[in-house]
Amino acid sequence: MQDDPPVTSTTAKSAVYVVASKDYLTTCDISDTIFELHTDAQVICHLSIEAAMADICRHSTIAVVFAEAGVALVDQLQLDQIIATRGGKLVLMGTAAEAELEAAEIGSYPWPVLCRPFSAAVIKSWLPPRHTAPKATAGNNAGPDTLPLHLRIVD
Repeated sequence: MQDDPPVTSTTAKSAVYVVASKDYLTTCDISDTIFELHTDAQVICHLSIEAAMADICRHSTIAVVFAEAGVALVDQLQLDQIIATRGGKLVLMGTAAEAELEAAEIGSYPWPVLCRPFSAAVIKSWLPPRHTAPKATAGNNAGPDTLPLHLRIVD
């Protein structure tokens, strides 16, 4: 397998989002919501946060990482620190994060948790504000309002 070169913020033209979840419907809901607000986003999907680490580390900037993980895994991978150095946000989800949030004192859990059932409005609340993407002007099929969509499911 060939390693991809690091993507710097000057090379990446769209915001990068990572979704790490074993639940296909959750992954689709999050991805669809991101694309609804940021049509030029790059969404990278993995079945686990461990599998997503190479993609997270490969990018110099990350908008948001939605990770199926609890505190122990975040600490083990130093996930919060890695994402913070890339200017991004960490949103946890899944059984472990929900149980930990419920057991914690109100306001003491260190990261936001996407609790089930969730809505598109909740996901949007963690995304950067909507921005207008530049209009595509090149390519055979690129009309004046055509925007690229980037969804890469890796696992």
